[in-house]
Amino acid sequence: MRFSFLVNSAALALLPAARADTGSPEQATVASPTEEMIIYGEQEIARRRGEVVQNLRHLGYRELRRRDGKTVFAPTVPYRPTIVLDDDAWMQVKRTPVRIDPPGSSNWRYLWCLPPFTVTAACIQVGGQVIGKRKLAPFKEDVVRATQFEMRAWQRAVVANAMAKRLNQELPDMLDATWHTGQPLGDDGPFIESPKSRRELIFDFWASRSCVAEGQQVRELVATFIQAEIQTGPDPASAEEIRVANSAQRCAEAKPIPIP
Repeated sequence: MRFSFLVNSAALALLPAARADTGSPEQATVASPTEEMIIYGEQEIARRRGEVVQNLRHLGYRELRRRDGKTVFAPTVPYRPTIVLDDDAWMQVKRTPVRIDPPGSSNWRYLWCLPPFTVTAACIQVGGQVIGKRKLAPFKEDVVRATQFEMRAWQRAVVANAMAKRLNQELPDMLDATWHTGQPLGDDGPFIESPKSRRELIFDFWASRSCVAEGQQVRELVATFIQAEIQTGPDPASAEEIRVANSAQRCAEAKPIPIP
């Protein structure tokens, strides 16, 4: 049986409270809460990234190209730094290279840089290469100050979405595969045959999570799996197995697994 873990009520509170009528009950049940949460997380990532881009545009930047998950933003003046935004929510601020950038704002301005109309001085921008480090540094700081709040919000959205996917998709599938088929927990190796060895592996995984908020979320999910799947099945853990697992847990905020 596929173990399903829904996000906690605090996470679900992030979803918009008011919704329009979705129509018939059949239509309303097309998307599960898990899928809805993942879609919401992806929308939040796009919104936060858009705020960063909007700030860059206010600073005079324009999108130059996008490739392999990275977007390059060029400044309107060549002595300002070039910005590289990665889809994983990090920013690189670097010296602007020599570039071909004809003057003006017309769609036809690139004709200036095509033979026989080539005007070398107007087309080749070298300002980014001749400005010194000391003069370039304040321009870099301007970009960081103007986007630092939006960048942090974007990074938090990326982390939250990745954590939601792990809790609602990856980890339940991994626990199911370990308990029902004996597949190792995320590691290569021989399949685990006996139910006792499978329980030990899952209990060790539960007890070894870190004492941070993300580790606490994983512990709660694994504890729910133990009680809902292992303890209600034909091969439940003994009271001694659970005592050993609880004693191996060292996080103060961790709730012990109930002993039958």
